[in-house]
Amino acid sequence: MPRGLPRATAFESLRLASAFIPPGTPHMTPGRDLLRSRSLLANLEAEYGGRPVLIRVRGGQALLILSGRDALRVLAGDDDSYAPAGHERAFALPTDVLRPGFIEIAREEAQGMVGTVDHARLGARWQRVARRCVYGDGAAGDEELTRLLEGVTRAGRRRARRRQDLLSGRYDARIIDHLRRAEPGSLAGLIAETPAEAESRGLMQAAFWLMGLGVAATGLMQTLALLAAHPAHRKSARADCDYLRACLREALRLWPPVPALSRVTTTETSWYGTTLPPGVTVLVPLATHQRNPSLPYANAFTPEIWLDGTAAEEWWAMPGCDGVHLTLAVGTAFLGGLLQAARPKPVGRVLSPHRPLPHTLNMATLRVTLRPARRRPAQG
Repeated sequence: MPRGLPRATAFESLRLASAFIPPGTPHMTPGRDLLRSRSLLANLEAEYGGRPVLIRVRGGQALLILSGRDALRVLAGDDDSYAPAGHERAFALPTDVLRPGFIEIAREEAQGMVGTVDHARLGARWQRVARRCVYGDGAAGDEELTRLLEGVTRAGRRRARRRQDLLSGRYDARIIDHLRRAEPGSLAGLIAETPAEAESRGLMQAAFWLMGLGVAATGLMQTLALLAAHPAHRKSARADCDYLRACLREALRLWPPVPALSRVTTTETSWYGTTLPPGVTVLVPLATHQRNPSLPYANAFTPEIWLDGTAAEEWWAMPGCDGVHLTLAVGTAFLGGLLQAARPKPVGRVLSPHRPLPHTLNMATLRVTLRPARRRPAQG
């Protein structure tokens, strides 16, 4: 086999970039057809023996990782040659002291959610959780803040620079007031207690936190829908917080929030005889590996893999950053609050336990009915 990295054709690059450039990257929109993407990757693996492939993207090139071995090299964390891209930056502030308060906020906001729940309704409630955690109770009802952040992200994807700058200015002005209030128990309060954090750094940290927590709404809705359709799993999830957390992780495996993780080279790196300069984007397509047909549980709802060590043996299930762990903890508390107060019932049979789960979900039509849980009569 010749040394060096293979280069995808212009047509292959277009298909690959549209499938695997993660959301939030300004020059591309996220792809949605995982089956087609998996077929394309399989063809590339067979043709190039699993070596990474250079693809063209606007503004340069990116390296697409195909094998688990190369993915571990990029993601293992013991090599500072690969830094997270902007939308995946780790939350650098120590947050253990905030976790109990965030969990209590999630449980509070979960109360009163009965009747028909769709993605929009659940998302609006979860965004209150995110705003309270990041900026404090004073930001709970600031829905315009969330709309501005969504607008900034959307404009970035479309490369609408002027609109992005306009919305960013309005967004920054709005969050400065929240940061200056520095409510105790919030991220804003923690930033205020960190003298080394300049105001611009605080703005960036808070924006990443709000975005990171906010995008979990889709995974929470998917988990709730899965539990509504799988009574046995729902029973276990109500009784065991660790099992409920595993259910959330399983939903994120089945429908990953991003099709690929991205890193950026910080120095020259050598790949199979080819030297890449600093600043090259490296893409690791998690989505296609997490539902690889060779996995016996590929298209089934199997929370047990996160508890019995099965997932621990897979590179795509590597522990995430502190922000990921915090989001899982807060999201699990939110789901736990919903399950303690109500019983979810599915609307339709989209996620039937009797057939393979779909590779894509239409979140606009996904619904669950939450019926108030029956209270056991008091013992006389």
